[in-house]
Order: sequence, then C-alpha cells, then structure tokens
Amino acid sequence: MPSSMLFALNSEGRVFGLATNGTKWREFPYLSLDFKQISAVPHFLWALGGDRQIYLHVHGLDIPIKVKEESYENQRWYPLDGFSKRLLPTDRYQFSNIDGSVDRTLEKIRVPSMAWQWESEWHIETTLDGEPLDHDGWTYAVDFPATFYSTKQWSSCVRRRKWVRTRKYSALNSWCAIAPLHKDPTQEPFIYISVGGQSMSGAVQGTLQVWAVTAHGRVMWRKGVGMTCPEGTRWSCIPLPQGKEVKSLSCGTTGLVWAILWSGTILVRVGISAAMPMGESWVDVSPPEGSKLMEVNIGTNSVWVLTTENQAWFRKGVESSPSGTGWVGPIGSMLSLTVSPTDQVFGVGVDDRNIYFRVGVTMTEPTGKRWRCLNAAAQLSRGGSVSSLPSYARHRSTQSLTSMGSVEQCDLFNETSRSAPTSLRNQAPWQKPSSLPTSEGSVEKSSLPNSEISDENSDECNKKRTAWSPIRSVGSLLGLEANPDTDPHAEWDVTVWPERELPCAEADWYQASTLWSQVEAGAVGIPLNHLPNWFYGNNHTTGLEETPWRLKILESLKKLHQKSLKGFDNIELAIDMRSCVKTVECRCALIGSDNWEEVCIELEWVGAYNIDLATLTILSLEKNVVRWQTLLSEVVCIACTSEPGSPRLSIHTLSSASGSLSPLKIQFSGDLDLDDWLSHLTYVSCKVTHHEGSPGPNSIWAITKLGDVYVFDQDPLKEQQQKGELFLKEFKCKGVVVPWKKVLENGFTAGDSITVEGFITETCGRFAVNLECENEDNIALHINPRFDDGMVVIRNSLINGVWGTEEREGCVTFEKGTRISVTITCQKDGFKISFNGMVFTYFEHRIEPERIKQLRITGGLEPCRVNYGSKEVIVSLNEMFWRQMGGHLVTVETCAAGVTWGISADNTPWVYTGGWGGAFLGGLENSSVGINSMIDTCRCFVYENQRWNPLSGFTPRGLPTDRPMWSDSTGCHKRSKETTRLLSFHWTWTSDWYVDFLTPGGIDSDGWQYAVDFSTSFHPRKMMTDYVRRRRWARDCRLQTSGPWAEVGNTKVKSISLQVSTGLEWVCVWAVAVNGDTLFRKGVTVSNPMGDSWEHVACEQPLNSISCGCGNQVWAVSVTGSAYWRFGVTTSNPTGEVWELVEPPKGVAIKKVSVGRWAVWALDSEGKLYVRKEVTPVFPEGTHWQALTDPAIDKFLSVSASGDEVWAITSDGQVCKRLGVTCHNPVGLSWCLGLQANWSYISSRSYTSKTHPSSSFCFIV
Repeated sequence: MPSSMLFALNSEGRVFGLATNGTKWREFPYLSLDFKQISAVPHFLWALGGDRQIYLHVHGLDIPIKVKEESYENQRWYPLDGFSKRLLPTDRYQFSNIDGSVDRTLEKIRVPSMAWQWESEWHIETTLDGEPLDHDGWTYAVDFPATFYSTKQWSSCVRRRKWVRTRKYSALNSWCAIAPLHKDPTQEPFIYISVGGQSMSGAVQGTLQVWAVTAHGRVMWRKGVGMTCPEGTRWSCIPLPQGKEVKSLSCGTTGLVWAILWSGTILVRVGISAAMPMGESWVDVSPPEGSKLMEVNIGTNSVWVLTTENQAWFRKGVESSPSGTGWVGPIGSMLSLTVSPTDQVFGVGVDDRNIYFRVGVTMTEPTGKRWRCLNAAAQLSRGGSVSSLPSYARHRSTQSLTSMGSVEQCDLFNETSRSAPTSLRNQAPWQKPSSLPTSEGSVEKSSLPNSEISDENSDECNKKRTAWSPIRSVGSLLGLEANPDTDPHAEWDVTVWPERELPCAEADWYQASTLWSQVEAGAVGIPLNHLPNWFYGNNHTTGLEETPWRLKILESLKKLHQKSLKGFDNIELAIDMRSCVKTVECRCALIGSDNWEEVCIELEWVGAYNIDLATLTILSLEKNVVRWQTLLSEVVCIACTSEPGSPRLSIHTLSSASGSLSPLKIQFSGDLDLDDWLSHLTYVSCKVTHHEGSPGPNSIWAITKLGDVYVFDQDPLKEQQQKGELFLKEFKCKGVVVPWKKVLENGFTAGDSITVEGFITETCGRFAVNLECENEDNIALHINPRFDDGMVVIRNSLINGVWGTEEREGCVTFEKGTRISVTITCQKDGFKISFNGMVFTYFEHRIEPERIKQLRITGGLEPCRVNYGSKEVIVSLNEMFWRQMGGHLVTVETCAAGVTWGISADNTPWVYTGGWGGAFLGGLENSSVGINSMIDTCRCFVYENQRWNPLSGFTPRGLPTDRPMWSDSTGCHKRSKETTRLLSFHWTWTSDWYVDFLTPGGIDSDGWQYAVDFSTSFHPRKMMTDYVRRRRWARDCRLQTSGPWAEVGNTKVKSISLQVSTGLEWVCVWAVAVNGDTLFRKGVTVSNPMGDSWEHVACEQPLNSISCGCGNQVWAVSVTGSAYWRFGVTTSNPTGEVWELVEPPKGVAIKKVSVGRWAVWALDSEGKLYVRKEVTPVFPEGTHWQALTDPAIDKFLSVSASGDEVWAITSDGQVCKRLGVTCHNPVGLSWCLGLQANWSYISSRSYTSKTHPSSSFCFIV
C-alpha cells in the first residue's frame, strides 16, 4: 500500500507529518503562522490558524490541477448577411455553454481566485469528436438544439465554434488562506474545521465535504470542494435548532456529521447523500449518562467522543444508523482523539502529551484492546523555539543525539515554481525524489555540532515563506489572479510527499521530543493486516538493514545453505507422503456436454516435494463407475467461471481445447469448496508441469472477465523443445485420415525444417506433401511423387489458383509398401528436399516463405509422425498452459524486460513483485515473498424503467413487448435490487442502493433519462415525444484478496503501457490518469519496477488510452476517439515535445491503440480492428488506416501488438494470434484461434517468436 501521512500539532502550533513508511515526525516549514487545529484527507490538509481563519495545504499530487474553460460562440445565417452574430430572441447567448443555457462571454470568465493562473490564451478547438476541422473551427447544424457537423450543408442555418482556455491551480504544496465570511475577518472568526466525505456513496470521485464552526456557534458548509476545486466556491450556513450553538464537529469518510453543542450534547446530521451533501435535518443524541462532551471524531464505521473529563467513549451501531445505537466505555483518558478511514484510533495523552494508538482494532472488535505509545521521534526545525520541550528526563542530550546519528541534515527549501517534485536535491525532507540511490537511504550523522547552527538562512527562509493572506487568497472577494511578477509568494513551492523518507542533509533540523496538542489521522491509510513500523515496540533503526555489505553476507549465507543441501537430494524420505487423494461431491458437466449430473470428484497426486504424477477422476456418487479421467499434465487452464450463487470451475484440457469443445465444468456446493479445490488443482497442475515462481521475461499475460490474472510462460517449453540450434516439436498423426493438415505455428522461414514420416500404401498411385499459404489457392511447395506417371517426383507451386511450371527431373527412389521420410529444409533462396535422409533436389522460392501457414498431406501416404523444427520456440495456441498468478485486475501490461504493471477496477495501478500465489492458492505456495494484500472496489448497476400513459403519467407498468421494469443496461435480462447478489463471500457490500447521478448521457434532478422508446437514445430532459424513462441505481462493493502485486503511488490511472528503452537500462512507462492527463513514470528499471515518481506530460485533449512501442513510438487515443502520436520522443528526451493529431477512420471512434513493429493497431468502440500502415522512421505517423474484417470473428475486446506478434481477445472470450505479420505484410494473413476461457484482456508485448532488434524498422520499397 502506498505511504500515507499521519499529521500532528505540537503545543507551539507547528504542523508535523509522519509517513507510514517512515520513522520520524517531520515538521512543516514554518511560515510565521501558528495553527490551532488541523483536519486532513489524502492530499488535502485544512487548518485553523492562530488568526482564527481557515487555511488549506494541497500536497502529494502527481499531476497538476487543471480546469479547461469552454465557451461556444454561436451565429445564425441570414439571407443577406450570411452568418452573423445577430441572433433571434429565442436563440441562445452569443457565447454560451454547450446547451446554451448559460452566458459564457469570454471577458466574464475569470479565474476563481489568486490560487489559479491562466496557462494559455483563449483559442479555438479545431476537432469535433476526433475529426479535424478547418482552421476557424466552425461546426454547422439546422438549428442550435440539433446535431452539429463539420461540413456546411444547404440546410445549415446556424453554426458554432468552441473557445477553450486552461487554468491551473498554482498554490500546490503551499499554505493558502480561505476567504473569511465577512470583509472584516474578525467579525465572525472560525473556531473549528473538519473535512471528510471522500468515500460518500454516489458522489463524484474526488468530492470532499468541508464543515466549519464559527465563534457565533454557526455551522458552515463549504460548497464545491473537490479535486478540481480544492478551495471550494463559497460558505453556506446550515440552520440549527432554535437556541443551539455548536462548538465542534466531525465529518467522516462517508459524509456522516456529528456536532457537539456548548451544552455538551450531540446533534447528528441526517439525510446526507451525494444529491443532498448538506443533509436535511438534525437529530439529538444523548451523551453517555452523566457526561458532557467536548469533542467527536468519526471514521468509516466508528464514532469516538471525548467528555469534558477527558474520557473516551465509543458509539456502536453507526454502520446501520447515523445516530448509532449505544455507548461503549469509558475507554481510557485522552486529551484529543482522531479516527482514520480504516477506523484506527489515535490520541494525545492527558498527562505526558505523547501520541497513542489503539491496539487490536478490527472489524469485529472496533474498540481495540489497549492504548500504546507511538514510537517515532520528532525532528524540529531550527527556525523555531524549543520551549515546548519537556523536562530534562525526557530530553536526549546533544552528545547522545550525535552518537546515534540522529542529528540529520537537510537542504534549505527551494523557492521554485513547479507542479510536482522533479529533483532529489533542494526538496522538503518528505518530498518524493525523482531517483534515490541506495546509498542515500540511511541516516547520516551531522557534520556540525548543535551549537554551531546558524539562524541566518532560517531567517531568510522565514521572510519568503509567508502564507497567502485571507484577502489576497483563495475565494477572495477581490478574485485576484496570482501573478509571479507582482506576487513573490506565488512562486513558493514545498512539497509534502509521504512515499519515502529521506535523510536530512543540513544541520537545519534536529531530533528531540515535543509536547503534542492534536493528532490527525484522516489522511492515513493503515490496513489492519499491514501496520507501519512505528506500531511495533521501540523503533530505533540504525539504517544498517539495507546496507550493501549486510545484503551481500545474507546472500552468501543463502548460497552456502543451498550448496550444503545438494548432496542429500537422493536420500529416501523418513516419512512417505508420496500419494495423496482428495474427494468431494458436486455437480459436473463433462467435456463437450451441457448436461449437469451429481458426481464425485477425486484428485490424486504422487510425489513429495516434486509431484511426478497426478490424475483427476470423475466418479459416480457410488464411486463404482468412472465417468471421466485425465492426467493433470493434460490440463492447460483452470479458471473460475462462477456466477452469483453458483461457485463454478472450468477445466480446459488438451482434448477440449484442440477439439473446440466446452471444458469440464464443476459446480460446488459453496465458496469454501470452490476455493479449496481451485487452490489444490492449480497447485498440483503447476507442480506437474513445472510452472512455479516468477514467469520468464517473454511471457504473455491475460485477464479473465472475473479479474483473475493468468500468464503463459514459454520457458518450460524452451527446455523441452530445444535441440541444438532448433526447437523441435513432434506431431503424432498415426491413424489420421488423409488428407491431413497441420498449422505451422511459427510459419516456415529460412532455417526451419519439417520431416514427414509415413507408410506408402500398396495401392498408392501418387501422394503429395504441400506447404500451403493462407489458403489452398497458394501453395509455396508441392512435392508430388507419382508411381502412375513414369515414376517421377513433381515439384511445383500454385499462385492464385494457377499452377506454375513443373520440375520433373529425378526418379522415384522408393517403392510402394515401404516406409518413407520426406525432409524439407527452408533456405534463403529455396527449399532443400531429401528422401530417407538423402538429398534429392533443390526448389527455388516462387512465393515468399513467410506466407507459409500450414502443411497438408494427400494421396496414398499414411503419415505416422511429423517433426517440425523452428528457430524459435513452437507454441500451439491450444496447448498453451495458462497459470493463474493471483490478484484482481482489469488491465495488465508487460514488456520485454519482464516488468509488468496492472490496473484494478478502481483504477489503482499495481506492479508485479515477482511472486506467485495469494488468496487463490490458499497458502499452498512455497513462499509468501512479494504477496501483498489487495483491495478492489466496483459498482453494481440496475436500471429502473418506466413508461408514460395519459392517465397516471410515468408508471412501472409497461407494454407486453417492453423490457422488464427492473433490468440491466441492455434490457435483455431482468435485474432488481433485491435479487442482485455478490459473486462470492470475498466480496462485501460497502453501501446501500442509491440513484447514480453520474449516469452517462446526463440526467435530471431525480436521476431520470428520457427517450421516445427504450430502443432509442436517452437524454436528460423530457421532451413532448418522450414516452419512456429510466434511471440507474448503483451499489458499491469491495473485494479483499491478495496477490504478487504492489500498489504504485496515489494517482489513479485508466491506461498503462510499457516499453524497454533502446540501449538503456530503464523502462518507459506511460499512463493516462482518470482525468485524461498523460503521465510518464521515471526511474523504472528491472531492479526497481515501481519507479520513483510520475512526471506530467501536457496534452490539450483528455486522453483515454496510450501505447508506446519500438522506435520511440508513443500513440494515444483521446476521449473523443481521435488518435495522437508523440513527436520528438528520443532516449535523451523520453517525454517528447508535442502531440500530433492523426485523423481516425471516417466515422470511427477509436478506443485503444497498440504500437507494433511494423504498424499501429487500433480498436474502435464497436470492437472492430484497424491498422495504421506504412509507419516508418521517416513517416512515423503512417499514411492510412486499413480495416480488418473476418467473417468468423464478430468483434474484439482487446488487442496487443509488439514486435511481429499481434494477439487479441474476441468478444466471446477467445484468445487468437495474427499469422503472417511481417515487414512486407504488417496486416498479416489470418487469425489462429486458441483457448476460449472467458478472457477479457491480453498483453503480449514481452513475447515474440522472432528475434529482431527492438528498435529496427522495415523500409518498404
């Protein structure tokens, strides 16, 4: 889990931060401003200053906060004047929003406050849904409500164009004051602040709820606070019951708000939702008997309060009712409390003013067991006084600090204007570096004694580091714009970055104890099964754990231990555990059948550490009849295919995959049986086939529609097939019916060979061995011995259905009724043909050998065996062994270096750690190294449908031909809130059903969409002709699992792509954030697959997908469906210079691109494939698109191109490979279909069947 930050205030009002992966409290740079109280969520720290005004600190963001302002210029056509800015009285404004309802005159659009800066001037957008426009950007329509087009028609009476301008939040990583309630800040100052609501059900991602209390006892709510508007827009007063005055309050992660009155009683705000974030009314809650309250703190499912006697109490039942059901306590004495989003509790001690945390907090025991002191020292700034230090007994001496290496150095904070950290040097102590050498990870001693500290630099910094004043600040009534030329504070930038703790490099900091006044845990993410180091005992680390000499000794000890065990490999085991049997009763559908029956399944394996043999047997319930049996070495894939209420496994074997039959399906009585058998079947099959541990770097990764991650590793096949310089594969074909054909997976290029062994029948008149191309009309080589035509051997070729000139030289040297072997070797200029080991003749190429696809045998030859030799490993798609790796993802991408990244359903990026296992293996894995906890969230949707009738309006009564009144998005399947179930017990509901106000296409205030009929398109406003309506209901759920993945940073992404940098050690990682921004990950290598930090790459259009490939190619797809390629990408400038538009195919919206060696492959929104041809170094954007059509494949879900390999997933979940992709034919010849196992995504970017330099291009003449 990425590092997060625990905040605290000391008695001097200084702010400190403690990273979950750190060991010391780090003080915020002192700005001559003391704080009274703080409240935090991830990336946002709100504070109450000593002047009783509100301040905001935004930190740790990988991408800058930008907002694109849009305004549409509208004009109407007149017969005499042409297009004019004169509009009809019923028309929209001359400059308006997209629907014309709001006046958007350019001069009236300003930045909201000084915290924002314009990044550009107003300019015209010259694309429409991905289609380029003329330089003036006009689009045309019959009337303003109609659809606009890029070309003018005779009926075009109106036109419009879009003006855009981007503004940027320039107050990142600095304190920024929020405007006061009145022009005079002292008229009604604030006394309390609380922020939360980051996990409110149905809310737009990034939306926050900020509540405050004034000195007059009024409750204020800040409108519009979110990721795109950190400071919000204005304060709104929340009415209170008559005579009630509030002194403090708390807002939880779900938006729940509790308030404490000056009388010591409680008010709870009810009716809070995404549609009504301010809530509806207040409800009284009685405090613990005989107690008056002074403070309340809310987590996700817990509420803690403090009484005026400093007694802590817990409120139970808040997960089911906002006001809870009862009190539990008292639970210790604390001066202050705080609750994290994971319901972990922290507090400040009453007597010693130390920070404590609650031990043993779990979902089943939310109050925990006891209080424990948090073990983390504080590093204080030299710029402030040390009057808050406690007595001598609790204060380390200077000598002891120096001897322990705890006096650290840190550079003075830089005053540069940047949106994200870009350099290790001149940064805040907790700022994330771009790269960190291993030598800089340990604590260093100070080169100066404490007495030699100078305050000169500190005074200089304090003069520059002043907070933004309330009048010239965020939300100011003046609405001023920050100007770096006139406002020196606009340039200040110091980043709080909690991902890695750095050693100090100056004597500006020193370590000591301090008196704490408040601790704030709203931004810290602490999973209960992965607690930080400072949760455990004394944590006086010396920095020696990761030193090179220590790691070298440990590695030597490991090798010595392995070497000592080598001589005992053949010693007989003391306990014989060579045979194990596992049985269960369940329902089963055999291979190729859909009939379910009650059976007993038996799994038996033989072997101790190395399993030699394993069988899976299907028996009748009485166990007296064997219905089906197979060796687990014949299994190619074991996949979970469960549906809600039906725990189910599918077992694919060689026979089912080769025969295109449905797999063996097993349905268990419950989830526990499913998990147990999935783990054992997977573990035993991987042991038998020797697939364990990390896959090789040239592996193919894939994901099923259930989110399970699989990998095909070709390394075991290499060991089996490699014979000298070739990889050999034998096809057993004894007893097959002639004519017989076999697909040649790697084709038949120079260096390849094939040997056909068989028996010539007594009645044979002639037989033929053909090397065919993509169809039977093209045969590259036709070998045809004829016994009935002069005993000759004909050699020929067939080109487009026309036979060429026969070559008849040479006599038959074999007889009928004998065995024969025919060997064909492909050379650069032709084929060498041998019979029975003797060279017979040579046939020059008439068709490029790269086009050869399959072998065909006809006539009087009965084949017994065929040996196929290739320069690369031979992989048959139906024989590929797919191994489950662990974890839950929706996207996975890899590269030739073996670095692999993935994206979960909640857009969290993950990096592969090199392990194997997790929850799906049930603890059977040999090692848990690299296995981490994973949490994924998603939403379930159902649609409520209604039809209008003249008497009662819209009702849930439909026509007999209508869809169900509760259905899925298609309307084909009946769904309801009551019948919607989760997939397994690993999933849990995290919210109730709510109306989804984020439904695509727009909605009205109640969440409805309207249409003429259910089969037509829906829109948010009701028209006169609309007779049906629908609205979408949503419910959030969460998956708790584990796998060999580590979470990367705090930025959510929706697309990722990796490519090995040519000639360099590092790996290029490009990503698209959820808001459409482009990101480049710095510092990614094989030894550091997670990298160091994100770098933002500007793009005017929000993107949807990205792909990088060989030759420094980077392509992307915008949300409008147009394609872009990055100009200027080089090894010295990996982020390039500018995005260039590539027009998509006419009328096509591209959804995804994948950059191959010879072409760029694109997948559109309809599932159709297109290829950008003639992509060369001279013309890297290519020349034109070519559509790929295949009558056997309806549409595709995913495509992955790399080198000369192109793999894809069809709409029915079948993996397929494009054959014949070469330099001269980048589109390929045809698709070869593989395993159908409910696949949804594939990445083959690390896999290749040909050896080429990674940066080479082919020039087509």
